[in-house]
Amino acid sequence: MENAEKEQILSEIVSTQSLPDCEAVDALWVALTNAVSLMKSASASERDSKGMSALVENFSDEEIKRLLNDGSVDSLVFLDPPLETVLADPDEKPDEDSTMRAIGEIRSSREADPRKALINLGEILKRICDKRVHGFKTESGSRDKEILSPTRKILYLLCMLAISKLS
Repeated sequence: MENAEKEQILSEIVSTQSLPDCEAVDALWVALTNAVSLMKSASASERDSKGMSALVENFSDEEIKRLLNDGSVDSLVFLDPPLETVLADPDEKPDEDSTMRAIGEIRSSREADPRKALINLGEILKRICDKRVHGFKTESGSRDKEILSPTRKILYLLCMLAISKLS
């Protein structure tokens, strides 16, 4: 991996500091997927939540636990009303079951199986980012802020950890 690619991703991450949450979430998701693609083998070029498995392989259990125990993760998994109700569109079939399952896995697996918990967190982050494209358009709603602010912090932490693992 070229140092220039790592520097470019780091520059993208740093540039998000001056952006509003809604824009920063988008930029950080792109930076994270770019970092994941650099970590993965050339034959595996998927850039979605499955890439979280490749990312998780590069982190120690302690690093993962530290990230999972950050207050921003609790802010997402203990939202009221629950996050799964927000990630469902009124015109679409609710995705509550898979979101509830992922949230339950994060809550129950943080200490015992942190890798599994982080993969589930990756699924939730992807859903939020996908929903952001189609839903969370402004920061005017307090609910948007409740979701996007911790999402931004989690993505930032993941990006910085991923960058530290790139050679």
